[in-house]
Amino acid sequence: MGIEVITSLQKKVDELQKKLDETKTTAEKKVEELKKEFGEKWEQRKTHFDNEQPANEKEVAKVKEKAVDLYLKSKILGRPAETLDEFKQISGVVEKAIKPSDISSWLAEEFSNKVLAELELDLKVEGLFTRFTMPRNRSIFSIPARTEKAQAYLIAPGDDAIESAINGSKVSFATKRFKTLLAVTDQADQEMVTAIVKLVRQELVRSLARATEDALVMGDTSISDANDVKKAFDGLLKLAKDAGNKVDAGGNSVTASLVAQARKLLGVYGIRLTDLAIIAPVNVAYQMLELPEVLTVDKYGAKATIITGEIGKLFGMPIVVSEYIPTNLDENGDVDETNGDKTAVLLANITYFGVADRGNIGIEQDRNIVSSTNMYVGYRDIDFKNLAVNFTPVSAIVNVSSD
Repeated sequence: MGIEVITSLQKKVDELQKKLDETKTTAEKKVEELKKEFGEKWEQRKTHFDNEQPANEKEVAKVKEKAVDLYLKSKILGRPAETLDEFKQISGVVEKAIKPSDISSWLAEEFSNKVLAELELDLKVEGLFTRFTMPRNRSIFSIPARTEKAQAYLIAPGDDAIESAINGSKVSFATKRFKTLLAVTDQADQEMVTAIVKLVRQELVRSLARATEDALVMGDTSISDANDVKKAFDGLLKLAKDAGNKVDAGGNSVTASLVAQARKLLGVYGIRLTDLAIIAPVNVAYQMLELPEVLTVDKYGAKATIITGEIGKLFGMPIVVSEYIPTNLDENGDVDETNGDKTAVLLANITYFGVADRGNIGIEQDRNIVSSTNMYVGYRDIDFKNLAVNFTPVSAIVNVSSD
């Protein structure tokens, strides 16, 4: 190869290297410009987020209330929540303050939690007992049964403890579903639904509360009506009668002596006054306020925790009013639609009964084309059990005057 050819090739290589360097310099300069531009925008964005104030508790509480109404409104209208006017306003705060993975699921959860909280305010008897939340995917939920015979022993360090409190017995919950049906005309528009949504929610809560309280007090699995909520499980009065834990008032009013007799029937389960509650029908509860042994709420309420429905205390035991103890019972405490004119009072160790919920309180929608109405079914899955081993820690004073 001649010197001329080599010189020519070297020249071309130098030219290519120069172009490559120029291209590299241009690219590096462009990269630096992009870095600078992006950096400025990032700092602006970062400053915006850093300076943005998180939603305060009052704002969060307000948006949760709106979310509950939005969810129910979407059900009434039969439309996804995302299509309603309020969704954009609510979702902005929710994404910022609560950050749920899925807003639609969060709306349903928030609705259930709110309805359950409102339900608790209406529950006098259920509110006395321990509540368990069952896993959604479990139809049966078992817990160890409780016993008053738990005992401590003197054990040397390193030696095994002696089994006492927990034994092989268990209590199994299997929930039953309570349903309530509401109907709204299918001509309802957004403005009408906005006006009635709280009313619908109140009716849903009150209906479920009435069903629960009725079943807890007067439940009887042997009744024939398959749709009566009282068939769901045996309630307090039935449990007391089946156990033979009854005191006969002889057709008279309740006295402190009768309550003491009912307490004696509970044995070791009646020792601690703080574990006991008296449950009485309305007229009898107010008669009891006239007993000299009763201390009324106005005397102790300022510094005491008052449970729902409590109107006074007898020997330190709260007197809780229940409108679901009927006044048409016979002398044995059984319902007598024809001649029954008596009632009953219950005394329960509230720490030895439990209520189990499975899943959330929910609502489903369907349309009745015959009546041109939208039908809404609210539901709750619930069970009630005695947690004690081989004993029923509730007694009843029967044959009580209902006057």
